[in-house]
Amino acid sequence: THFKKICMQNKLKLLDASVRHLGTDINYVVLENIYNELKEKVDFFFQTPVTKIECLEDDNYRLHYGDTSADCRKCIVSVGRIGSKWMESVCKELNIPTKSNRVDIGVRVELPAVIFSDLTDELYESKIVYRTEKFEDNVRTFCMNPYGIVVNENTNGIVTVNGHSYEDPAQQTENTNFALLVAKHFSEPFKDSNGYGESIARLSNMLGGGVIVQRFGDLVRGRRSTVKRIEEGLVRPTLSATPGDLSLVLPKRILDGIMEMIYALDKIAPGTANDDTLLYGVEVKFYNMEVELNEHLESCHKGLYIIGDGSGVTHSLSHASASGVYVARHICENM
Repeated sequence: THFKKICMQNKLKLLDASVRHLGTDINYVVLENIYNELKEKVDFFFQTPVTKIECLEDDNYRLHYGDTSADCRKCIVSVGRIGSKWMESVCKELNIPTKSNRVDIGVRVELPAVIFSDLTDELYESKIVYRTEKFEDNVRTFCMNPYGIVVNENTNGIVTVNGHSYEDPAQQTENTNFALLVAKHFSEPFKDSNGYGESIARLSNMLGGGVIVQRFGDLVRGRRSTVKRIEEGLVRPTLSATPGDLSLVLPKRILDGIMEMIYALDKIAPGTANDDTLLYGVEVKFYNMEVELNEHLESCHKGLYIIGDGSGVTHSLSHASASGVYVARHICENM
């Protein structure tokens, strides 16, 4: 409530969300345990892309992979955000209705962990939303990683930026990183929100050969960052990125929103708007076209379920995981 009040006084909204942090290192252990538990009962096929899902008679399905295929009565598709393009093609082929979704575009902010420690020590990950004065867009913090590292992410051959953190103190850093994202919803006639986000990410790759990094002070002064300026700054980058100018990449409306948000955050975490705060770009969250599903996450084809972020319905690791458990329980109850 203390932080909620401070946020409200500064035109920021702190969302209520209980978070259980595993850490990238512990997550690997959890996945390994799940695999060991299931490997005697389930056939796993790794590095085996499914090329096509075919609807057979009596609501049966045939999955084509490599030179082979498998038939099933229940089919659960869970491709994550990275499979959004493939999911679109499946929906087209099987005439599953979809509606255009959104794309989130922004930067990853990296600063000394002490600046955000009041928030992160108590809340770990704080989800804060700000409505910009200029364009009335929503800008939000996302995926906050106290004492974490900034990393590259490859989506369909385009290099974007992301971040994560470890549970093991030996792997922690002196920095905290988080994304600042502006959600863009498009109205008719434009439908390709992912294509829009992809084009912006390509621009960054064209200028920087990958991810671009810029000091906030350089961005405000309208100049590009250089290796020397970043080396002389107080923040040690945890990702080796190309110093450059994000204003040549991000549309004005999105960049203005991000800058407004940084000044707003500076009021609750003084030092956020320091010259040496690092901005990495671009971070893009691609969402699948929202697939039309019933309350059991089942498509218009009986027995074909679409779960996780690839469905365009869930938007986080925890929600995606919960959707899998939910569908599994539903199927078990009806067997």
